[in-house]
Amino acid sequence: MKKKTQDPSKRAPRVRRALELENFEIERCEDRFALSASLPGDLLLHALSVDSPYDSIDPSSDLSQPAESLQPASTDPSPNLFDQAATVRELASQVGSHPLDGSGQTIAVIDSGVAWDHVALGGGFGPGYRVVGGWDFAENDAIPYDDGPAGFHGTHVAGIVAGKSDAFTGVAPNADIVALRVFDDSGMGELPWIEASLRWVHEHQNDFASPITTVNLSVGAALNADNLAEAQNILEDELALLREDNILVFAAAGNFFGNTVTDESLMYPASSESVVAVGSITNSGSLSPFSQRADGILAADGESIRSSVPDHVYGWDGHVDDFASLDGTSMATPQIAAASMLVRQSMLDQGLHPSADDVLIRLQESMQTQVDPETGAHYHVVDLHSAILPQSEDWQSGSEPDVDADNSTPVLSEPTPVLSEPTLTQFIGDNQNEAYVLDLRDGIELRSGGNVYRFDSDASADSALIIDVGGGADSLHILGSSDAERLIMHPRSLAAAKSVLSTNTYKIELRGVEAVLFDGGGGSDRATLYDSDDDDILRSQPNMATLSGVGFQFQVNQIPRIYVHATAGGSDQAFLSDSDGDDTLAVQPQFTSLRGNDTFQAAYGFEKVHAYSSAGGHDRASIYDSDGDDTMNVSPNRSIITGPSYQVSARGFESVEAFASNGGTDTANIYTDEIDSRWDRAPDRLQWTGEDGVVRIARNFERMQAFEQYEPIAIQTQSLGGQLQQSILEDPAERLRRERLASQSVFEWLGEQP
Repeated sequence: MKKKTQDPSKRAPRVRRALELENFEIERCEDRFALSASLPGDLLLHALSVDSPYDSIDPSSDLSQPAESLQPASTDPSPNLFDQAATVRELASQVGSHPLDGSGQTIAVIDSGVAWDHVALGGGFGPGYRVVGGWDFAENDAIPYDDGPAGFHGTHVAGIVAGKSDAFTGVAPNADIVALRVFDDSGMGELPWIEASLRWVHEHQNDFASPITTVNLSVGAALNADNLAEAQNILEDELALLREDNILVFAAAGNFFGNTVTDESLMYPASSESVVAVGSITNSGSLSPFSQRADGILAADGESIRSSVPDHVYGWDGHVDDFASLDGTSMATPQIAAASMLVRQSMLDQGLHPSADDVLIRLQESMQTQVDPETGAHYHVVDLHSAILPQSEDWQSGSEPDVDADNSTPVLSEPTPVLSEPTLTQFIGDNQNEAYVLDLRDGIELRSGGNVYRFDSDASADSALIIDVGGGADSLHILGSSDAERLIMHPRSLAAAKSVLSTNTYKIELRGVEAVLFDGGGGSDRATLYDSDDDDILRSQPNMATLSGVGFQFQVNQIPRIYVHATAGGSDQAFLSDSDGDDTLAVQPQFTSLRGNDTFQAAYGFEKVHAYSSAGGHDRASIYDSDGDDTMNVSPNRSIITGPSYQVSARGFESVEAFASNGGTDTANIYTDEIDSRWDRAPDRLQWTGEDGVVRIARNFERMQAFEQYEPIAIQTQSLGGQLQQSILEDPAERLRRERLASQSVFEWLGEQP
């Protein structure tokens, strides 16, 4: 409910209300996609509970790159963009130039709204203030305030771009802001609101004293092919239109690297050709562990970024002057967006009339290109000083940049490697039963029957090496190196699918192998295994897994990230076991993941899944229903959910949380061996809490029943209104849940339209 005022320049927050955490439910993202933390889910990382079995790109695509020496990012990178911008402002003042502070431009922040009464954001709304206008698409009015309980992300982004107070300065502190609110008070959004906000920018780009030149968009999803096409049909016209308007749109790359099979793809719309994708780096210049990565992305510091937050975040005290330090790619994105505004301003001051591509080219000419040692992806770090003050004569003369190059997206061309003539590029075996060893520890060496074959790894820079063992019943033992290696294996019976072993510098295509044993060499390795069209079994635990079926067996050891797909047919089963640390199990139809501190196991498409927590640690399970009628039984030692073609058993997990949000008439039964236990019941929740703090929770089930010593008991529904929980900024797990829900809500209806 909004508190309307006659004067829109005055603060117009909505009615303050207690945060009823227990009534705030998490709806599972559909099986078709998993949402990034771009709105605000990228603020902190946590064990994924809503992973997706699908990618926006083919998960079996190789990682081969041009051959070059791959080194970690420089340990002496440029300062962060806040510091760079401050230095540029000082240098500009020394040469008598106009202040390079974003003056004369407006940025549209498409997010949760902006708390314009914050001391760093001008204290008002409308002409003459920092936040010059906007629209609330969630509530369809002209008051786009960043309200609680879920709001704060848009205010944080706005501060990074253009905040200014005695104790804080953003990257472009004199830029104007337009607030476009596409998430409501509870953090829910809709894709049509995003579409409408982009269209609004096009229609109103020249309505303000300073034109809109830049858009910061903080929402994203990893979509499968069908839903990606549908989302593109909705948004691409508007995104392309803004590019034609010479308005640059920046979007966060995403924050799931290392946790899902999609972690080497960008979120959408960051993956759009009309959008500039931004990743996060550490203060040492290497990509943040959570940041999505792909060739050509821009990157800025996205860790512990301090900026403004609304008054309600830490509790209203009447002084809108709070700041918080947050992590994520959407903390890096507004820095790059603001930097582009400074570059555009400098070009305008030189008498140029830059297009959006001209601004990107100027940025590119000054970038430091780094190589991610884990994936080989090239990313670019902005050197703002070089972009704005490339040479003293340029600063004075305003020389025209080269704008003839085709640079519709900010991807730099890579150097062409010089290749030597290969000594051996392929091996063809016979029809005998042979045992092979492929040793990668010192080059590429294949051994069999006393024979040794060496391959030239440089010969694989442009095309794959071939190892075809022939038609016998052959085995292959792969000895990994200390580099990051990726193995993709398909059964021989699926002749059309390619099995590939790749690193950042070469790719080997493996043919005709029935049995494979891959021993990782200590690098950041991953294995992706595929089933046959028969009945197959997966046995997986941290760092190792075996997938076996009729006529094949794939085994991997010392591999921290393991992805197994059972989608070719048959009735397949998976058995997953935990580590001795704290693990998180996430279960939904066609997808199960088990994540430890340094390991990740994912199983896709298995009809039956059995998960075990017995090695130690405090383990948690999040279990989601199907779109049919499901029954969930949660007991001290075992939790089981069964539905149409869906059965999962989780044994030994200390805390279990079950969600029913996908349809059907669902039933949840929670059991305890204790009498007079601590139970809580709300209309949409049943919860048991043990003395040691473990919980068993059922949410949104149509029928929920509590049992003590297998006898049903009646529990009174309780009202928990007014019992405030910890601040969402102080509880990373709860915050991520809320943030993921917000982003999910935007895309969750895709594919449901008639």
